[in-house]
Amino acid sequence: MQPGCRSTLVQSLKRSFRVYCENTGLHGFRYIVSSKSNLDRIVWFTICTSSLIFCVILMLRQWDYFSNNPTVTVIDASNPIEELHFPGITICSNNKVYKPHANKIAQELTKKGLDINISKKLFSSLMKLIRPNKLTIDNETASWALDILGYSVEKLMFELMEPCSMLVVRCAWLGQLYDCNKIFKTVKSAEGFCCGFNYHFELSKNYRDRNAWLTNITTVEEDSNGYNSSDSLPGVGQILHVPGTGRDVGLAVALNIDAENYRSSVRQFVSASVLIHDPLDYPDIGTQSVTLLPSHVMSLTLSGTKIQSSKNIQKVPLRKRRCLFDDEVPGERQYSYQTCISECMQRILYGFCGCLPFFYPIEHPNERTCYLTDVDCILSRRRNLSQTQLSYINECNCFPQCTDTSYEVLSESMQIHDLMYSSELAHDLDIKKTSFLYIYFRDSTYIEYRRLLILGWDNLLASFGGIFGLCLGGSVISFVEFFYYMMTNFIARARKQEQRNQNIPPASKLFISVPANVARKKYNATLNKNAILTWDQQFSQQDHKNTIDLKTSTFCQ
Repeated sequence: MQPGCRSTLVQSLKRSFRVYCENTGLHGFRYIVSSKSNLDRIVWFTICTSSLIFCVILMLRQWDYFSNNPTVTVIDASNPIEELHFPGITICSNNKVYKPHANKIAQELTKKGLDINISKKLFSSLMKLIRPNKLTIDNETASWALDILGYSVEKLMFELMEPCSMLVVRCAWLGQLYDCNKIFKTVKSAEGFCCGFNYHFELSKNYRDRNAWLTNITTVEEDSNGYNSSDSLPGVGQILHVPGTGRDVGLAVALNIDAENYRSSVRQFVSASVLIHDPLDYPDIGTQSVTLLPSHVMSLTLSGTKIQSSKNIQKVPLRKRRCLFDDEVPGERQYSYQTCISECMQRILYGFCGCLPFFYPIEHPNERTCYLTDVDCILSRRRNLSQTQLSYINECNCFPQCTDTSYEVLSESMQIHDLMYSSELAHDLDIKKTSFLYIYFRDSTYIEYRRLLILGWDNLLASFGGIFGLCLGGSVISFVEFFYYMMTNFIARARKQEQRNQNIPPASKLFISVPANVARKKYNATLNKNAILTWDQQFSQQDHKNTIDLKTSTFCQ
């Protein structure tokens, strides 16, 4: 840009700035141009500039706070317990090979030529499908036994489990007796096959409908006298709620923890594991677990905590809110953070060996189920993972649920003594083999953490407006005023430039042709002398003033 053009642009900007300061509604700006002394102008310019910078800094801080902390959590401890789901109760026997069933299968294997001692080693090794450890049977024999039976791994473990009808012998919900075979069902958990109540993770799965010829020989026909025969069975169709607290307002169960029929246990003692979890979660990650010993009475008192997120939070990007709503995850099954982590970790641990465990949360028809032949590989994989950082958890791509429920459990266990005590639940049961379990809420309210947007777009805009008004005394009209002035000034300049361009004569009349044989000095003298004259002759007298302006500005383009 030529020096003359730069000077013209600076002068133009000065005029525009002066006009804007004289007419703007922002505080202090008119003193920059209306003050009589240069010192006053400098002071007011410094004040206005500092206010503008301070305004921008406050807005940037507000935006940073809004971006990094979009939500706020409010604690409410006054919610009635009737609104909270009763947890899912999953009861797992430590015995994974039920002796009467094992004897039946051993007879079949003996008929096919498998030695009885080999069968015993096979059964004692099956618990290692849940708790991998060194095998006592060679892989070839283990595979041969499975081929003889024609069973899948899942079917074998299902047939050998202690039936729920033998483990759970009497049940009461809200003080009323029910047939345990109808309200408890065989389910999967990280402990293998178990018995679930109010379990709604995999409703489409019903192991009772399978061809389980062994379960029929141990099914106990319950006496229907005294049992509630209502079609509305608790925990079967819908997730349960309780009307209050106390021992009689919950679940009561009598368990037969039969040590005599243990053949392969996942622990070194006779007991049953009781898992407390969300009814929609797979019982693994985040599950509360307690151990119930034979001939004991255990009371589990529950307290619930719920996280509830406002629908407005769904507008916040996922990378900031870090949680998922139920309708954001496709699929028939409702999304669960705990189940997602469990699936991911099992895929990482077992996927290295090209198989998945039989108790994997979902069906995997296209992938092989792990068997005893894979135990060595699984153990090797676990050792490798234990020597490295557990960063693979971050690779699961699982986000917590925006709305979730968790439970805390306090347990109290006492040994049973023969004190001639009798009740509807304990009537005619052998107290030496029977354990009793009571599960109920201890508080009439639960804690709810509500996640709300700390600032919406309307609140953020109002906050910016407050900052702008505080620092500069401006408003929305100030922005409209500024953009209106800029637009009208731009249009006026464009029109003026267009008028000037229309008055410029053709190039053929602006330049003088000089013969090639004319000396250069003579040409320059002629050009300097006659160019302006030729220019002036192209305009009328009334446009002479505009012509002078064009001489100083048009050629700056």
